Amino acid sequence: MGKIRNHIMQKLLTILVLSLFFSGSVMAQVNRCSTNEHEAVLRAKYPDYDQKRAAIENFTAKAVQKMDPAAKTATETIVTIPVVFHIVYKTAAQNIADARIYEQLEILNNDFGRLNADTTDTPVPFALVAADCGIKFCLAQIDPNGNPTTGIIRTETTTNSFNDNDDVKYAASGGADAWPADSYLNFWSCNLGAYLLGYAQFPGGPDATDGVVIHFEHVGYEDAGYPYHLGRTATHEIGHWLNLRHIWGDDTNCGGSDLVDDTPNQKVETYGCPGYPKTDACSAVSPGIMFQNYMDYSDDACMNLFTQGQANRIAALFEEGGSRHSLLNSEGCGLQPFDAQAVMTLPGGTVCDLSVTPMVTIKNHGVELLTSLDINYSVDGGATSTFNWTGSLTSGATEVVSLPAVAVAEGEHTLEATVDNPNGFIDADMSDNTVESEFLVNLGTLPLPVSQGFEASGFPYDGYTLSNPDGGETWERTNSAAALGTYSIYCQHFNNNNPGAIDEFVLPAYNLSGMTEIVFTFDVAYALYTASGIYSDTLEVLVSDDCGTTWTSVYKKANPDLQTAPVHTISFKPEDDEWRNESIDLSAYLGAEQFFVKFRTITDYENNLYVDNININDGTVQSISNQAHDFAMDLYPNPTTDNVQVRYNLPVGGDGMLVITDVLGQVVYSENLDIAAGTNLIHVNTAALASGFYQITIRSNGLQSSESLVKE
Repeated sequence: MGKIRNHIMQKLLTILVLSLFFSGSVMAQVNRCSTNEHEAVLRAKYPDYDQKRAAIENFTAKAVQKMDPAAKTATETIVTIPVVFHIVYKTAAQNIADARIYEQLEILNNDFGRLNADTTDTPVPFALVAADCGIKFCLAQIDPNGNPTTGIIRTETTTNSFNDNDDVKYAASGGADAWPADSYLNFWSCNLGAYLLGYAQFPGGPDATDGVVIHFEHVGYEDAGYPYHLGRTATHEIGHWLNLRHIWGDDTNCGGSDLVDDTPNQKVETYGCPGYPKTDACSAVSPGIMFQNYMDYSDDACMNLFTQGQANRIAALFEEGGSRHSLLNSEGCGLQPFDAQAVMTLPGGTVCDLSVTPMVTIKNHGVELLTSLDINYSVDGGATSTFNWTGSLTSGATEVVSLPAVAVAEGEHTLEATVDNPNGFIDADMSDNTVESEFLVNLGTLPLPVSQGFEASGFPYDGYTLSNPDGGETWERTNSAAALGTYSIYCQHFNNNNPGAIDEFVLPAYNLSGMTEIVFTFDVAYALYTASGIYSDTLEVLVSDDCGTTWTSVYKKANPDLQTAPVHTISFKPEDDEWRNESIDLSAYLGAEQFFVKFRTITDYENNLYVDNININDGTVQSISNQAHDFAMDLYPNPTTDNVQVRYNLPVGGDGMLVITDVLGQVVYSENLDIAAGTNLIHVNTAALASGFYQITIRSNGLQSSESLVKE
């Protein structure tokens, strides 16, 4: 009887364990998400993965910080993402029907657009921060080769099941190869083993494995597996693909972070569908933890929101320079048969001829082969000329077209070009058909000296050319800071989230013939936003003696050489002592009859860059008396029109005096000084002085230094 009783008890115990396993403990057998485990594999496999992720997070933090607070409550731009569904199957059940895919797409659009019917289930405290993420998903209509597609690719496999090692993403290992990650979201549906529901790849991983993988039983909601039967496994994993972390920060001690401010701190993941409010050690008072968030592990029926903070992190990906920005230009959601596009025109900048040859870059933005179109162009709104182009451009291809020469006069001009009638048909989208460029015809030159402090309004001035290809932030005049006087020019790199964007301005042509010496100086001020040293904006000066046909770089600096001030985590405005004077040797260009100087800046989304007091002279300013040089002293700008900046360096401080004398030795200005040991900087207003030669002298503690000054 003992043996029988023991056997019965063992059976009862087994039934009890199984009952518990399939009821309240069913969650223990499910791996809801292995995105973190997959990331660990990428980190070990690719040495540069952590660096790429760090760069993305740095960019994201800056982009979110710089977002207009007034715009954080509403979505400004809808991002439409083409999705290709790779259905990898071995059995008929795994080869899910199109209807399931359409369901899943609808679920994604509802969840990310906050159009889901269960928004009413969001508790009021959390509803206040719930957000429309501004994301839509469409089935891809155009494949990477420009051919029509349903966006559903079915691949039969001999593999019984896959895991999170990415085998499903390669045809060679029984899966399906990814489509280009810069144009599509790759979505793999397959039989995942080890009770794994899905996993994703964060931005920054290899393109060949970029996307999400979902167990076939949890795609859509028809016949999907309870309690993950409402398609929100895909919502969760695509959240990761859009750079969202788990809401609890992937730790168990309240020290982790999902890098979002408006999600409550949470100790661990949530399973099941608990009652509201639910508190824990990290959020101990109502409203408690946000287990309704899609980035938790709750049952599908319990999930219903993303927050505005999460939406902002997603939006950062699609900013200029963001890691998923290229998707904005994807043509995967469909093209029209006939759509031509004008991309750019030339010439631009300065032209040294009374005849120009316009050049227009055309692009086939349609599906069909482009074999002909009309290019209508004019200068300064005058008579329109038409050029009939013929050729062969496949979808997405471009070609530079040279148009017949146009006679122009000296001065500023605008060239406008419009493409039309692709293959003789009406263009499907006329919004991108017209482009224009500005150029300056300059046959003459200006004499030296040049003294430009940007005090006059109307920048860019006559004879200057400004280049801003991306249409974003560029060189502009400002009174927020100046090395001398009131104004300078600057580029707002702090607000220019388009890394790599180039902005230039070119000075008028100058005649260097007959000169034996040339002096070129300017003042610069710059600070970084980040202290890592990885990122930096760039300032470059280039010169040309062949009317801009070729340019030679004579100065180029970036971090740390460019810095004149410490790191600023706010928009940089330099103080008086945060400027540096730069000098460039241009002696190789003496004798040039037409000499151009170009200032170029390249943004890395760091901080503002200032330039002031550009001076080019012949170096022939002579001393008007014997000059003492007991200590270092210099004047900028020199010659000057109004103000002059005086820098001097004394070994000891004390009382001193500044004196200005004219050519007769008479004192025309004097000022008492309180001198500090080391470098000193003062500004002297010379507006009241007549044009001519002067001498500025500083005396202190028996020491004296003098420099000549030319007042224009």
